[in-house]
Amino acid sequence: MKTIFIIGSKKHTLKYTRKMPEGEVKKMKSFVTNKGQKLEKTSKFKILNISDEKTARVFKISL
Repeated sequence: MKTIFIIGSKKHTLKYTRKMPEGEVKKMKSFVTNKGQKLEKTSKFKILNISDEKTARVFKISL
């Protein structure tokens, strides 16, 4: 189980080992990738698309 963000053409797998629901993604102010990179939300944050697979939930977003 994992959560993946696609920002532009880059894939970022989050450190959290669960499929995060959309509401939780909207509430959080920042995210940490499994490589330790911190992704900050901006005022332009928008979820463009959500796809739910068996082992992962993929959010296509714009920060």
